[in-house]
Amino acid sequence: MVLRGDVLDPELLEEANVGNAEAVVALTNDDETNILSSLLAKRYGCPRALTLINKSTYTSLVSELGIDVVISPRMTTVSTILHHVRRGRIRAVHSLSEGFGEVLEAEALETAPIVGKAIKDIAMPAGVVFGAILRDGEVVMPRANTVIEANDRIVVFAGSEQIKKVEKMFAVRLEYF
Repeated sequence: MVLRGDVLDPELLEEANVGNAEAVVALTNDDETNILSSLLAKRYGCPRALTLINKSTYTSLVSELGIDVVISPRMTTVSTILHHVRRGRIRAVHSLSEGFGEVLEAEALETAPIVGKAIKDIAMPAGVVFGAILRDGEVVMPRANTVIEANDRIVVFAGSEQIKKVEKMFAVRLEYF
């Protein structure tokens, strides 16, 4: 349902029966309106609020207020650019707050240097953590003895200064081509 009117008007929210909605998505050009309308919707019983925020200073504050998902055009743009810039088989990249680090989804191709090795035997740079492995449609929680297999998709948390080393871990050798 798309509403036209003052999204901060309690009568409009009641008329829309926002308390029975699965989620509210606030996408106006005004951050404050998006934040307040999301909070009002949650007060009226809506379980999930997705809120467009353009000002990066609001991002950390908003999650503390109980808004479930912050949509940030800046962070979306950064993640899209990083996905194209990163080397190796990096499938997705998400930049963490203000350059703190990145969450990457990387594919371990057959000739990547980590394939066939147990995690404990991989020269893992400090600040790099394997968070999960997707293998044949199943999620595998990485342990020290978990052996990386070809075509594993690995969720990697890495500090900004370690990204180049992570790329090398997933880079393929020439015989792959």
